[in-house]
Amino acid sequence: MTASPALQTLVGRVQGDLLHELKVLKNSIIGNTWKKVEHAGDDALLVFLLELLVVPEEDDAVGADIVCETAVIIGALSSAGALTLRPLLGERVPARLVGVVRTLPANHPAASRMLPPILRGLRNVLGATADAVWGHMWGVGAEQKVVGTGLVGDDVLRPARVRKGRASQWRADAVSALGIVFEPANRTALLSLIDVHPDNNHILLPLYQLLARLIALPSHREAFAPASEPFVIHHLLETLCDCWSRGRRPQPRLLEAALDLLAALVKGQPNIATVVREWDVSGVLDPDDTAAATGVIGLLVQLLETGPPGVRIAVANCLTNIIKADKGFHARDRVTLNLTNLNLLNVVIKLLRTEAVEERVKLCFVLAALVSDDERLQKAAAEQGCPTQLIGMLVEVDADELRSEMGHEAASRSREGALLALAALCFQYEPTRSLIADASPPVLPLVCSALSHPSYGVRAAACQLARALSRTVAILRTSLVDSGVGEEVVETLKREVARRRADAVDGPVDSDVWDVTVEEELGDRAWTVEVAATATLSNLIVDFSPLRSKFVASGGIELLVELTSSPYEPLSLNALWGLKNVTYHASEGIKADVMNQLGWDAMRTFLSRPTVTVVRAQALGILQNLTDVQNASDLNRWLESLGTDFLLDVLEQAIEEEEVLAEPALYILSQIALGNERHRSALTARVELLETLSKALNSRNDQIRTPALRTLRHLIESNSRSQRPRQAIVDLLQPYHLKVRLREIAECAPSITVRQSAVSVLDLLDRART
Repeated sequence: MTASPALQTLVGRVQGDLLHELKVLKNSIIGNTWKKVEHAGDDALLVFLLELLVVPEEDDAVGADIVCETAVIIGALSSAGALTLRPLLGERVPARLVGVVRTLPANHPAASRMLPPILRGLRNVLGATADAVWGHMWGVGAEQKVVGTGLVGDDVLRPARVRKGRASQWRADAVSALGIVFEPANRTALLSLIDVHPDNNHILLPLYQLLARLIALPSHREAFAPASEPFVIHHLLETLCDCWSRGRRPQPRLLEAALDLLAALVKGQPNIATVVREWDVSGVLDPDDTAAATGVIGLLVQLLETGPPGVRIAVANCLTNIIKADKGFHARDRVTLNLTNLNLLNVVIKLLRTEAVEERVKLCFVLAALVSDDERLQKAAAEQGCPTQLIGMLVEVDADELRSEMGHEAASRSREGALLALAALCFQYEPTRSLIADASPPVLPLVCSALSHPSYGVRAAACQLARALSRTVAILRTSLVDSGVGEEVVETLKREVARRRADAVDGPVDSDVWDVTVEEELGDRAWTVEVAATATLSNLIVDFSPLRSKFVASGGIELLVELTSSPYEPLSLNALWGLKNVTYHASEGIKADVMNQLGWDAMRTFLSRPTVTVVRAQALGILQNLTDVQNASDLNRWLESLGTDFLLDVLEQAIEEEEVLAEPALYILSQIALGNERHRSALTARVELLETLSKALNSRNDQIRTPALRTLRHLIESNSRSQRPRQAIVDLLQPYHLKVRLREIAECAPSITVRQSAVSVLDLLDRART
């Protein structure tokens, strides 16, 4: 096969001429996408270039320059997307670059010269690979299936599923390459550069950027934790303090990269967050410096207020991750935390008003993470007009994209960021929900269209906002129905389930690497749309919602039943929650339809150990709704279907274990007490169950005492018109000294409902024979 013109210019050259031709080749591809695609697809050229990536002799200065130029060329080739990444990954370029780092002696005269381009090349190749597989760090493009929620826990990345064949092979190569820096020997070699070259910013900058981009999955953070605590953490903190104490600012890009790496390492890692929070700055800072008294958090707060915009955004992200991972243990920590949060919120909102599109997208994600579980911060943001500003940003995206002032990918991530931030801002603060629902120009049509957007991230963020809005009953009953958002949530869920079902039919990807390192790491992001949609749906199908009948008629029950068997527990839990809501105050026809679809065997599994507590609680909730009937025959039918002895065993365990299980279990027990004599006898024949019921009266939780008192009333009260108490039950309960205990409850319980229930049972006992 004839060598390509580019290869012909390189083969057979002496070192000096080869170096010259490499520089010519480098200049020809920088900024020229077509040249990059052409040269990356030239297998012989690529192999020749990779053979040049060897450690030269110590006195071979030209050889060192050849390695540098080759690394720059490799890094440049990676910036044209999948077309150039596939051949690079196929030739295991990241492993070759890391291999040079591992074999390069620390005392090599040209080490400081060769390492920067090698690390930049490695950063470029693996960064582009991460973008292709995981999506953008801040939001996603139109085709990538990844989303950061800020509301459903730790962010986990979701690669797009691939089919068998060549596509799966390059994807497997990509997944393997993304994990290469976490292999022990490679990790040690890369981290040793910090110790050997602590002041070489040209080495530190690409290294920080590389690690910050790749420490994305929880397993990556955990893999790095033993090495990063305390060595890398201390290094990063010393760098920040050193720059501060000298009264100068380092390169903004270096400082931003250091903060990004610190933020990535500390995210979701309480132990590392504690190390950062408690790190002693006195040995580095001047004792007279104000930051010396406030520690690392105080230093970051000051940097937040004085640094350039890029650094301030990085500080905001870093501070948010620290605060979320570790809120401190002392009261003074909480006071400092409140002040820091408010200060951080003020800066983020101020930057949102002034920065460009890319910066605003980052700020939206930081804002969502900051306020997502803090009603006080959500209120403070509303008082500063932040929701109105985000609504304006969301409305402008469509117009900017239509006028070609914003690219499709940037527009997608802007939508995602704005929707996500709005969802976080209104999740616990009702006035912001009302503001969004009543906004002019209207926002809900934008939410409706976003639910079918090509970007998984936009769909997920729209689901999160719909879920937050559905927490207000008035919005649920009117705005979400009138705008079509409610019905579109159902259709979105159906589409996602159908898409996942199609993936299952196509079979698993043909890669053990994919299965081990990715499928086990999908976590929240893989299921964000389904989880958010089912959570929203649970609110949309309550008994007073006009959408319930439409949902049932369109096969919604079958859809929820299918999702109860999801391998992802939060989705299964939400599906059960939806079934619980659809059976609440439902007709016997709907209840029968639910159980015909779900099946009693599945119900027994959900109710029994070792099923996790939260799932058992929802299953008990469904059973509570099923047994809440108007006539004894329907009740007896449900009890016979499940099995009375099995059910009593389950209820006894539930009442003894946790309050979240005890409440629905006691309500079910109160319904059994209304059943026929056989079921009531089965209940009263269990001394352990009666003991458990007696203990429930001692609970300080009114949600437990109320159904316990109701069960006693139903046991004692006769069904006859005279309403005379069942004397046999009264005699059976005599050892529990109910009268004395009930009088104390009737006199001392803070809840009116509990006091009235206690008086009602006392009245029955008083009418019985002594």
